Amino acid sequence: MWPVNVHEMDHLTDTDWARKEVLGAAIYREWVGENDEEVTFRGKVFPYRLGGMNELELLDAYRRAGRAETLLRGTNPVDNLGWYVLERLARSHRYLGADGIGQQINFEGTFARVPVPDPAEYYPQLYRLVQGGSSDQGSIASGRGAGGGF
Repeated sequence: MWPVNVHEMDHLTDTDWARKEVLGAAIYREWVGENDEEVTFRGKVFPYRLGGMNELELLDAYRRAGRAETLLRGTNPVDNLGWYVLERLARSHRYLGADGIGQQINFEGTFARVPVPDPAEYYPQLYRLVQGGSSDQGSIASGRGAGGGF
């Protein structure tokens, strides 16, 4: 989302193991499957100089609505990381203006991977996008350039 400046990304994956204790032996662990996968973005916006406040508010609206979106990385080629929801969005305002909005806003968003949603939930948005109509989808770049992302 131009003008959102993402400058850090953490990617956490986790696996679940069941512990099986056997008398007189080391604890055996049985792999049970994948656990949570989280991606955290950190960045800055400069609302008075470059904008970005509306994009942060859009992300927060997605969080409130529990809306799943695809997370993309890069520009050419684009790497599709899968479907994610925004679980947490923290904003830290610096150098407050008279309206209470910082001249610099540091933010951190934590996204969690979710299963592919029902097509009825996202096909209408995709259709509007393909037809050239307005779409309320945003994207945060998590890599090179201004393209790609949630």
